[in-house]
Amino acid sequence: MRSPIMSYNRLAVAVVVFIVVSVLIFSATSGLHGGKNVVEKIKESAKGTANNICNNDRPVFGKPSISESFLRLYESIQHPIAASSYTDAYGKLFEVKGGAPWWTEPLRNDVLILDIDTRLPDKKNELWNNGRMNWEAMQAEGSGGMVSASFMNHFLYAQIHGYDYRFFNAHEMEGMYNTWIKPHVLFDLLHSYKFVVAIDADATVQHLELPVEWLFNRWGITPETSIAMPLDTRQVLNGDVHASEDSKGNLALNSGFIIAQALPNTFDLLTAWKECPTEKRYPGCANWKENWSHEQRAFSEYIRYDFNPSGTNIVEIPCNDAMGYPGIVDHAWVKSNCTGQFLRHHTLDKAMTKRSTEVAILQSLTDLVKKELLGKKDMYRIEEKA
Repeated sequence: MRSPIMSYNRLAVAVVVFIVVSVLIFSATSGLHGGKNVVEKIKESAKGTANNICNNDRPVFGKPSISESFLRLYESIQHPIAASSYTDAYGKLFEVKGGAPWWTEPLRNDVLILDIDTRLPDKKNELWNNGRMNWEAMQAEGSGGMVSASFMNHFLYAQIHGYDYRFFNAHEMEGMYNTWIKPHVLFDLLHSYKFVVAIDADATVQHLELPVEWLFNRWGITPETSIAMPLDTRQVLNGDVHASEDSKGNLALNSGFIIAQALPNTFDLLTAWKECPTEKRYPGCANWKENWSHEQRAFSEYIRYDFNPSGTNIVEIPCNDAMGYPGIVDHAWVKSNCTGQFLRHHTLDKAMTKRSTEVAILQSLTDLVKKELLGKKDMYRIEEKA
């Protein structure tokens, strides 16, 4: 059976032949009525046709890029964007929000999947090192292995759905906790995209076949939504039962997963957020320069109350959807059993990031292999006759 790429190339051949024949007929007809030499016209037309075909990012007859290969490989198991529900491998059913779908077509490279980190995993057996990586030997403990694993997860997710991917290797911020870089980078990069989705290095996408557009429909992220973040896990720290709340008693939002849409309100929001520690607008915000939980506490204390005029400009993603991981409540001080159904955020057990990456990738490959085998079982399976 021909592969999709072979079929594509055969179709391209047919198109080229049709164009050339048409050019020949047109040129010959024109030549009969005078003008330039017929042969000269044919040569010029054929040359122009060939240049137009071969001057794309990839020649028609060339090998597909790795990005194209990922996109084509996973097409068969990509979940429909406009579907009303999704069932995971455990049989759990998840539905979209009432009023959905707001998104029905792939956004492709209008979406940027973004890693922002001051750490560069370029040591031996890490992602950005020139040597070959040994996955089995890669350390789950420590930042190098964790960052390498999660970046691979985020990159693969972007490739599967045709999103752009970037790793912004930031400098440390003087007098500020490093995560304060987030609103600055989001503000700069969002000018080039419709959506920027920033994911922390201890977080992994668990259902690689599930488009972010479907998640937008589930979470109520509409064309008018500026920003979305998950509600944080509720914790009791040093006896403080309100440690996860802002001063108004509302559960804080966690900036380990940020979805920002390029809207005027969003840029105003990001400007206020990144300038918050200057206290020009928000007295007391400088307290969160280095004190936990830094930029996310500043957002929860001030920003979310000033830039949500319709009540839907800022979306709170359910904690169980995009925070925590299985086993987080084994820590006695954690009171929210958030298991990261769509995005696991390993805030406490960071070494689990590697394992969650394995599970996500292997599950997607399991789905692909099973679909291929069952879809062509008459070819792959031989039943012994009685």
